[in-house]
Amino acid sequence: MANRLKPLSYEAQRAQQAVAALTQARRTDWRKWAPSRQIDYLFSLTGEPRHCYNLLGEETPLAKLYEGCVYGQNGAERQRRQQVLLALAAKRTELLQRPEVSAAVAALTHYYPLRRRELADWQPRSRNVYRQLESLVRHLFDEYGDVPGWLLNSWTAGRLQDGGVNIAELTLHLGSGHALRRFQGLPVPLTKKLEHHLRLAPAGCTFLEALRYAQLAARDALAWFGAVLESRMGREIGPDDAFWLTVVDFFVAAPMVDPRHFGPVCDWIHEKRSVGIGDEPAQPGFSLKGRSMVSVLAQTEQWHRQLAQVRRYAPGPVIPLTTTWTPMPVPNFTNNSKKNPVLITQLLTYGALLEEGRELHHCVASYLSSCRQGRCAIFGLTQAGLRAVTLEVAAGGVIVQARGKHNRPMDASERLWVQRWATDARLTISKHV
Repeated sequence: MANRLKPLSYEAQRAQQAVAALTQARRTDWRKWAPSRQIDYLFSLTGEPRHCYNLLGEETPLAKLYEGCVYGQNGAERQRRQQVLLALAAKRTELLQRPEVSAAVAALTHYYPLRRRELADWQPRSRNVYRQLESLVRHLFDEYGDVPGWLLNSWTAGRLQDGGVNIAELTLHLGSGHALRRFQGLPVPLTKKLEHHLRLAPAGCTFLEALRYAQLAARDALAWFGAVLESRMGREIGPDDAFWLTVVDFFVAAPMVDPRHFGPVCDWIHEKRSVGIGDEPAQPGFSLKGRSMVSVLAQTEQWHRQLAQVRRYAPGPVIPLTTTWTPMPVPNFTNNSKKNPVLITQLLTYGALLEEGRELHHCVASYLSSCRQGRCAIFGLTQAGLRAVTLEVAAGGVIVQARGKHNRPMDASERLWVQRWATDARLTISKHV
């Protein structure tokens, strides 16, 4: 009897509270509530997002909205954002029910004080949630109707930080009628000509792709768009971007050059400038000035052969074949066929990269540093036990490169298996692969 009257310890009280919360969570099926009641419930919660997952689930739209609209905000800001979401809940829209657009909806509530029009005056004209989001962004922030389609595409794709650019702030800047080249957050300076072409980039582009489109259009070199995006220029905008544009000019000026050489030559130049080839030190100031296309292609091919024959591609001790790195959390693939087995497997040692490059006659071994630093992962596709295609997956889960023997592109059969793997592994295939 005395034990039952003894006060509970602090730890026991916390345990009881946790059990009670879990029990209540099981009883609370918020998915059946009206949108406005869901919003009120959302803003009644407090604490770290991970503590609210028991109530909301980890990948639900309400959990995403809690992270973006509620957590870390003071009382006045929470109330302001709640009113915006309640106004949106009153509309016939699925924007609050789709987790893939929750980050964009949170950004809308954040920048709502800078709107050009009132949310009350907006009505969705499509049942497609992505078109609804585009329409709402234009209504709230695009006063003159000239925000480019590729910028809206970043909203619908959830890329609110794209190529180092704050997409929401760029939208507000353009929606207010300001010149694109005057935006302070651009990674490279723009001329009037570049701004003109950047605005005309295809609607499906990322910011980086739209920038490359503009840079090539200004050179009357859009035929090289796919080759440039498949190269390292399609993956980042670095401080030496102006130099890489001289490489583009070098190729554009050369007659009868197969665009498939562009990416391998860029890899060779990168190695020469940042690492060094053979016993040579790195040459940060290396350029193509005074060189011929024939000599550049010959030196690139020679480097490829060296990579396949030796274990050394930088000064210092021999790199062990067993050198490995932390794998990217992407599952391998098998079609479970005994007659024509297809495997897609992550390559996780330097020896595996060398063997892949030796068999398919390309320079995948040069990706050792990128793999070790977690910037990308390399996968090999085999059919009936024979190496067929090497795949590069960027850190964001995008398949950015696929090359067969001698850098050939994938055939239709190989593309089909890669698409199946991408679906299973929740990867995205770059439109330029």
